Amino acid sequence: MFRQMTRMSGTMGVVLSVMVLLICTGNLRAAEEAKTFKVAAVQAVSRLGDVEWNRGHLAGLVRRAAKNGAKVIVLPETSVTGYMKIDLEKTWQVGGRRTTKGVEGVDPSAVAETVPGESTRFFAKLAGELKVYLTVPLLEVDRRSGNYYNTVVSISPDMTYCGYYRKLNPWPFAERAWATKGDLGHVFVDTPYGRMGLLICFDINFEPPALKKLGVDHLLYPIAWVEDEGSTWFEKQLPAIAKKNNLNIIGANWTVPAGYKAKWHGYGQSRIIDRTGKILAKVKDDVAEEIVYAELPIASGGSGPRDLASGGMDLTLPTQEGGSLLRSKAEQRDGSPAHQPSLSAAPKRLPPVGGER
Repeated sequence: MFRQMTRMSGTMGVVLSVMVLLICTGNLRAAEEAKTFKVAAVQAVSRLGDVEWNRGHLAGLVRRAAKNGAKVIVLPETSVTGYMKIDLEKTWQVGGRRTTKGVEGVDPSAVAETVPGESTRFFAKLAGELKVYLTVPLLEVDRRSGNYYNTVVSISPDMTYCGYYRKLNPWPFAERAWATKGDLGHVFVDTPYGRMGLLICFDINFEPPALKKLGVDHLLYPIAWVEDEGSTWFEKQLPAIAKKNNLNIIGANWTVPAGYKAKWHGYGQSRIIDRTGKILAKVKDDVAEEIVYAELPIASGGSGPRDLASGGMDLTLPTQEGGSLLRSKAEQRDGSPAHQPSLSAAPKRLPPVGGER
């Protein structure tokens, strides 16, 4: 009986070993055969200054995108804090800086956040839970300088900061009263899907050539666009920028609530464009929240696939009092100088290229 059981155990062990080998081989083959990955551009409404509501609302949309298989998810410009009131009659205002005529200013001091801060920690946990790359666009305050920035932070699936960008070209109409020009240069992060870069809205008129020189494959592009009625910018100019600069663009634009009769144009029209200028996907309705998806090719060669994000900054840790800059994991542990192996900064600015919005 004992010998029989031993023989059976041995046989079962061989069978289990073969099954495990087949499963592992199958998974490896599937990984090797993967040539594309799914991205999502989230077209969403935000409430000016209602950060708690915005966080919860955006988190629901992010969960939906991840459930549908998106591995990279882009949110609209400053959507965590709110960009402007939806009638364009209110914007942020700092100190005595003047707003555009006819636009009322609102003090952002109660809602602006440091990086890292409450919102970056909130979305870092979400990115870690869902195992996605996620952009976090917000109104940032640097407590040391007192400056306010239009900022986007990208977070990796391991909950670390892997991109930190301050808008280089604040749009005068909405931002002249609060936004300081970005001082972090151009940023990219190498991931298993290729090299990803960050720009914000109005930057698109000036900065894509710099990203082309850096070998960026995929542009994560938060937007809060305002445009003339009948403009072809999203249909023609943006695809032309993608083609000229060899960029896949995941463009997530703001919108207005369903049923709202806006007296301005430029909301909606979120889309995903490949590096040949082809529009792969776009929203069906500009006056509505929607998530658009597309499959993009995994970049190979010099710009990927590599993942340096694990060397980035841990956003789950508390911010030091008065500090807005991130520290590396090594520094957080032993106080050694910060290093940013997942980031690269180009020269601060290139000469302006392109038109005006």
